[in-house]
Amino acid sequence: MRIEIKVLIGKGPIEKKNGILIVFTTEKRKNNRANIDVVKQLSKYYSVPQTSIRIVAGATSTKKVVEVESI
Repeated sequence: MRIEIKVLIGKGPIEKKNGILIVFTTEKRKNNRANIDVVKQLSKYYSVPQTSIRIVAGATSTKKVVEVESI
């Protein structure tokens, strides 16, 4: 399934607003750390391994499209 997400700086649980998931991270964008944190949070949110989640669009943007493969 494909999901649109928006990444914001800060702490908090994943929220859903207007069909878009809002994911908060305190990690910096340097060395892809923010994206790694987003994938970790989404894997917990959907109860799937991190390898089942990949960013298909927006790797350098705050707006992303993520694909989650269900088991």
